[in-house]
Amino acid sequence: MARVIVFDVQHGFCAFVKSPTGSTLMIDCGKGDDFSPVNYILKHELGDATPHNGYKLTKLIVTHPHDDHIEDIANLKSSLSPAILQRQRYNWEAIKAPDAGSDEYQNLDLYAAWQMTYSEPVKVEPNWGMQIQTFFLTPDEAYKLDKAKYVNNSSIVTLVTIAGTKFSEEFLFGADVEQSGWDALLKQDAFKKAVRGVDFYIAPHHGHSSGFSTALYEAMGKPFLNLVSVHSRDEHLDCRYSANDFARGVKYAGEDRYMLSTRKDGAIFVDVDAEGKFWVHAESLRANRAKTA
Repeated sequence: MARVIVFDVQHGFCAFVKSPTGSTLMIDCGKGDDFSPVNYILKHELGDATPHNGYKLTKLIVTHPHDDHIEDIANLKSSLSPAILQRQRYNWEAIKAPDAGSDEYQNLDLYAAWQMTYSEPVKVEPNWGMQIQTFFLTPDEAYKLDKAKYVNNSSIVTLVTIAGTKFSEEFLFGADVEQSGWDALLKQDAFKKAVRGVDFYIAPHHGHSSGFSTALYEAMGKPFLNLVSVHSRDEHLDCRYSANDFARGVKYAGEDRYMLSTRKDGAIFVDVDAEGKFWVHAESLRANRAKTA
């Protein structure tokens, strides 16, 4: 049994994948006011995990270093460091706003120092039992494309394919890529070919219109579900994510749903069995850390 979780970390992002062989993948490490995915994973998801080089978390992908994607970095560093880290390299000072306060980038400073400890190439890959592909523009490429949005557009996009004996399920994690970034990625034949037939699309930039790409849907077709992390009343939410023009839909709680939102529905779980059949459910997870003031 494989499992994909997209956590409710309010206006942030964190996802977790447990492969059919027990290897584990975490994408970003956002947290909520009173909830830490790191704490939840440690308590609930690692009992049957397969360690890699002694680490229960096989791999962490940091899509990009905006605070809402790395806010729980101190907790992860002390409690759930990964065996493998994938990230982009940036000019860290250039990311900071010139007039930012000294404490505004504590998480970024901690992350920038910590990620340097992962300096050796990966010697042995785990037996994932599934396929992980990543696609991205380099920071330099994204800067030339649109310097105002280059950090978002240099996000690492992750495609996870869980193949069973009868079916396979594909999950596309869009990070914070914006429309111009998708246009550039779609010029890469390998990316365009890889995304054809995506089943679950974790929408970029939390479901904001800035990341909606009709060209991407033309390339991948309709997923079963679009997953977002903003409220329906958020003025930036693109309503097309909840339309049947852009999803096949699933029966959920007696309704035809084309979109699930972590802010409305809670943490979203997709379990995939050995045949490749999937089950979707969502739940509000209990607070597990002191509430942020």
